[in-house]
Amino acid sequence: MYFCKERYEYMICLLNTIKKSVCRLWVVMLAQVILLPVLYSCSGKKQERIDRLNEQSYAWHYRNLDSAEVYARRALDEADSQSDGAAEAYNNLAFIDIARMKYKDAWKLLKQVPQLTDNQIEILISDVQLMRLCQRESFNKEFYDYHERALRCIQRFQKESYRLSPHQQRRLLYAQSEFQIVLSTYYYYVGLNHQAAQAIQDMNSWNQLMQDTAQYINYCYNVGAGGIISGGTKQDIAQSELGYLIQAYVLAQHCNMPFWEAQTLQSISEHLQDPAMRRVLMRNNVAAFKYLNTDDMPDSLLAGNLALRALQIFTTYGDVYQVAGANRTLAECYWYIHDYRSALICLQRALAIKAVHQAPDLVASIRERMSLVYSAVDDKANSDRNRNIYLDIQERTRQDRQLEARASQLNHSSQQLNVMLAAVVLMIFVFVVLLFVFDAKRRKSDRDFSLDTLLEPLRNWQSRNEEHNRLMNENINEMKEKLAVGKLHLRQYKRRNLDARAKVQLVNSILPFIDRMVYVVHQLKQEKESQQKGRDAEWKKRNYDYLMEITDSINDYNSVLTQWIQMRQGEVSLKIESFDLQDLFDMVERSRTSFRIKGIDLQVKPTDLKVKADKTLTLFMINTIADNARKFSDEGGVVKVEAKGMPDYVEISVEDNGPGMTEDKLSHIFDRTYTGGHGFGLKNCNGIIQKYKKMSRIFSVAAIGAESELGKGTRVFFRLPYGFRRALTLLLLLFTTLLSAFSTPSAPRRGYANESQAAVYADSTYYCNIRGEYGRALRFADSCRAVLSPCDTAILLDVSNETAVAALALHKWKLYEKSNSVYTRLFRQASADSSLPDYVRTMQRSENNKTVAIILLVLLLLTILPAYYFLYYRHLLDYQSCIDRIRKMNQLLTSDLSDEQKLKGIDRLADFASFDLSEEQLTTLSNIVRTVRQAELDAIQGQLRQADDLEFAEDDLRRLNLETARLHVSNSVLDNCLSAFKHETMYYPSRIRQIVDTRPIDCDALDEVTGYYKSLYDILSQQALRQTETPMRIDSEMWEMLLDILSSINQARVTWTAHTSDGQYQTVRIPMPNVKLTEQECRQLFTPSTKDVRYLMCRQIIRELGEVSQARACGIKASPAETGIVVMLVIPRNTSFFAKQQGVQSQPET
Repeated sequence: MYFCKERYEYMICLLNTIKKSVCRLWVVMLAQVILLPVLYSCSGKKQERIDRLNEQSYAWHYRNLDSAEVYARRALDEADSQSDGAAEAYNNLAFIDIARMKYKDAWKLLKQVPQLTDNQIEILISDVQLMRLCQRESFNKEFYDYHERALRCIQRFQKESYRLSPHQQRRLLYAQSEFQIVLSTYYYYVGLNHQAAQAIQDMNSWNQLMQDTAQYINYCYNVGAGGIISGGTKQDIAQSELGYLIQAYVLAQHCNMPFWEAQTLQSISEHLQDPAMRRVLMRNNVAAFKYLNTDDMPDSLLAGNLALRALQIFTTYGDVYQVAGANRTLAECYWYIHDYRSALICLQRALAIKAVHQAPDLVASIRERMSLVYSAVDDKANSDRNRNIYLDIQERTRQDRQLEARASQLNHSSQQLNVMLAAVVLMIFVFVVLLFVFDAKRRKSDRDFSLDTLLEPLRNWQSRNEEHNRLMNENINEMKEKLAVGKLHLRQYKRRNLDARAKVQLVNSILPFIDRMVYVVHQLKQEKESQQKGRDAEWKKRNYDYLMEITDSINDYNSVLTQWIQMRQGEVSLKIESFDLQDLFDMVERSRTSFRIKGIDLQVKPTDLKVKADKTLTLFMINTIADNARKFSDEGGVVKVEAKGMPDYVEISVEDNGPGMTEDKLSHIFDRTYTGGHGFGLKNCNGIIQKYKKMSRIFSVAAIGAESELGKGTRVFFRLPYGFRRALTLLLLLFTTLLSAFSTPSAPRRGYANESQAAVYADSTYYCNIRGEYGRALRFADSCRAVLSPCDTAILLDVSNETAVAALALHKWKLYEKSNSVYTRLFRQASADSSLPDYVRTMQRSENNKTVAIILLVLLLLTILPAYYFLYYRHLLDYQSCIDRIRKMNQLLTSDLSDEQKLKGIDRLADFASFDLSEEQLTTLSNIVRTVRQAELDAIQGQLRQADDLEFAEDDLRRLNLETARLHVSNSVLDNCLSAFKHETMYYPSRIRQIVDTRPIDCDALDEVTGYYKSLYDILSQQALRQTETPMRIDSEMWEMLLDILSSINQARVTWTAHTSDGQYQTVRIPMPNVKLTEQECRQLFTPSTKDVRYLMCRQIIRELGEVSQARACGIKASPAETGIVVMLVIPRNTSFFAKQQGVQSQPET
């Protein structure tokens, strides 16, 4: 459709008509202003005055918002608090608040309209405006609630509109047209273009729409804005849309409606942005553009000029939403002429309006345009940030919620039908009871019926139940297998923990020697400082000799510890797995209370990254570093925990704004010999990272470090490899790329293999984008599409997104728009709830069935009375009713009701006392009922047993995993502590021995070394003891461990006997015939001077038993026997965990 001579003639005629109407309107308005006081004093028709004021407010809607507000408030002052005029004034005021984006005030006004009046037209208008608010704020589900209410109201008015007054008919026309336009706008923004076009096209046959010029201009604008006309080529559609827009612009100018004048200018500007389309439109509409181009702008700048004029008009008019939209359109114009700085200024100006953020769709479009502008100026960080915001908003706002709203309505309707259904069933039940109460005649038995068929459903149900029980038993057995494996792992961790605890006790045995050494050195130094002459050389010699003895003893202990640690080397195991970091961050965030108590704000940034490491130790490291930051932060400080994805690794960091550290302090923060105040936690973390590096080449990227500036805070970080990267995948990708380069391409075969290859290409596209290889990413994306199955929307969704990212970085705008359009459409389809249509259809069928059921039950209720004529069938009916009850019992068994409800139903149906049956019939039916009831009881008991078994197994497994994780962390920390003892403290005794050998006159060096040795040893031992503060749980496994150790030393399985007494303790005697030791060796057997460190583990088990039972007299010793030795244990009398062991012999102690 071209803007030709005939169309101009039509518009001239239309404008002449409108001019006359406008002139009359101005005359009427002027007369009303002059004569209004006279009318107020002379007319008693208050409602007419209110209607005039409201009509004047409506007439100013698109001219001047302030004038419209003045007339609406005057109408509100004139109207009563409960009247139609007040409701109409509220609607007018709500329109003004929506234009000014005062949405909360608009909600408040519109919610009060149904409370003010029962005028359905004003209620309809309030619902339509609520639809507009829901569309603006993206409340898509609530939109359909008001849509359904408005639609029902419109359908009622279609039958009763002839009864309305002229004023009400004008209001109804406005409500109906606004309903269609708002509905079309909503459909357009959620991507339902066909429905959006249909909603506008439904208005084509409305001849009365010309009576409301503002709504007619609104209709023309919405048709011309795009998406409504679908026939013809792209140029034909654009020409038709331009025709509607120019028509709307001319009408808006002549009717003095600046709002629609600006809207049409903005839309025409959007049509002229594409250079190719602009040339076509300007060539075919020379006269129209001459009329529009009042500033004689060049063709390339006309679109921006129109957008700027629209922005100025909107700013004067006061519509905040349209001001932001006009800024966005002006930015698009600047973008097309490559003036990116001006485009960015326009977009930032739009976002600077605080009220705009109430409209997510508008913010999303602005953010998308900012992403393009930042990309054009090569600011990728801001481009990606704005595009991610745009996608996040679209994820929340672009889902159509019609089915959800419909499901809610059907649920409400279903509840009402259920009440009606229950009421009708109750009435029928009452009538049936009355029927059987008054039925006292005639019995007849149906002996031809085979009662065995009643048990057939029971047999089928039992067979299905047995299958269910079999599956449950398999689940229980599987859980028990997991439990057995977990117990095996726990046993290993317990052995390691016990071994470490025994080593810690050995380490603590050295402390008294160190204290003696420090004391003796202190005496020597004090003697020198006091210059006492009474002390002779013999006294000093004895002290030096004593120091040498102490160092020899310490070296002996250290030798045992070193030997023991070397025996355990190589046994440290890490549970390497891929896991989500967010799971650990959630656990860290639960400790927010401890930070809040100190007045520190803990900020944990969400993440979707995966890492490959030991999950428990990773949590330990994060907690340790975060707790360290908490300790060194003052009140009011902030601790931030976050993870960043790098090309080759994931970096987890904890940052605080505490006092910070000096460079010297920072350089030694992870040293084992450093005692600067950070404790042993960071040393443990460093030890864990070193273990990772020694384990596999995958962990070559693992590292730990710290950054700090004095007075500004500290940042501690560590790095772990990605959890989803696979070297095999990269090699396969390289192989397929080289193969495709040297081979002839052929048509890909569709199937599982190609889908796997498509996934590899998709991953490669993602990694190329991460590395910044955008051109290569596009090539991988093309390869992915070539082998991709059309039904695999997940991969296509990812590839479309990555293509959009690459195209955005390479400034390929057409490709970006195409890929982004595909991505948003597929994302909307993929994220939609596919089960809702079936659910709504099911609910609709259920509603229909319930309605039919209610009708049938009512009919049945009406036919009960004639049943009295058939009372001679009572006996047959009684017997048949009993059989039907048994059938219902069978139906109950196969239904989805709970077991308790089934039992109640069977008990309810098993009451045959009200039926007149013979003894034989009653006995037969009662036997069947007992069979059914017993089968249900057996099923319930079996399911309860299985549920209990499964629950107990799950609880045991959960406790087992928690205990295993705790021991895993404790073992790792203890291993690091003991390793520190081995590497950091072994040097000092020998050094002290060297100094003592020289018999120094000045003891300062000796005092300094021993003092430092003691302080270092105290720090390390305290850190180790913290891991042993929680006593071990002593159970039968620990007893078995003790017996296994002694059996391995004896080289044969040992036996034991227990001797009880009247006291608190009992004695256990364990012969070891294959071990030959002297009495002196037996005395040293369970001391650090032992020949075999395994005896120290036995001593540690007894020590832990004493700690747990608070029985301090527990102990272990060995003595020679005729054959070998005998190990004697003293344990608490109530220790019964070994009572079930094989070979026990309890007898009174002699």
